[in-house]
Amino acid sequence: MLSLRELQLSFATALLDGSGVALAPWIRDAGLDSTARINIYRNNLREGFLKALGLGFPVIQRLVGEPYFRQLGARFLSEHPSRAGNLHHIGAPFAEFLRGQFGETPYSYLPDMAELEWAYQEVLIAPDAPPLDLTPLRAIPPEKLADIGFEPHPACKLVSSPFPIVRIWRANQDDRDGTEIIDLAEGGDLVLVRREADAVELRRLPPAEFAFLRAMFRGATLGDALQAAQVLASDFDLPKALRQFIGLTVFASFEAP
Repeated sequence: MLSLRELQLSFATALLDGSGVALAPWIRDAGLDSTARINIYRNNLREGFLKALGLGFPVIQRLVGEPYFRQLGARFLSEHPSRAGNLHHIGAPFAEFLRGQFGETPYSYLPDMAELEWAYQEVLIAPDAPPLDLTPLRAIPPEKLADIGFEPHPACKLVSSPFPIVRIWRANQDDRDGTEIIDLAEGGDLVLVRREADAVELRRLPPAEFAFLRAMFRGATLGDALQAAQVLASDFDLPKALRQFIGLTVFASFEAP
């Protein structure tokens, strides 16, 4: 006699590996054999997974076509099955999965597009944060300002690509016919993905601003982030950049030295 846990594990294995032989003795035959019964559940699992994946990556699905997207999704399911009932999070490893499929091909822009779409999804459901209170900054001595660290707002993400992924994304929205011809060699995008009051914005950033934000998002101090920006633009205007990003609610909090 199998324990409940052993039975559940056998059932999950049967759904994912395509074989229900080990589980067959434990399935009651009531007008439908065990293989047919398992196939019903297997089909529901696959279709639910593919639907959730398509909702998370509509541009990828449009770019490759639905039939091939389903093939990719089935392969992705076999390598990255969901471990929770909430299917929203299944897309987290999809960009890296596509990098393994297309990384050295003419379609190497697809993983970056998936990364942009996943950032969009994460930003869309990220928790909110109260407005950044800058009042405590006034008490910090000027010589200590370079040691301040800023915490990124949870509804802000950064994505970089050597391809024009923002233009590709916009050309493949529902209100566009998808026929625009885009030269992949026209230049890349450095993107701040952020949630506004009623939408998600994809904001292209200059290299120095992106380097500054990327350093801050990775836990660098203000002084170190400034150095990262100045490598690309020696005249980088720190006060202007801070005013811009604080105004865009890119930061949720800061840590004083």
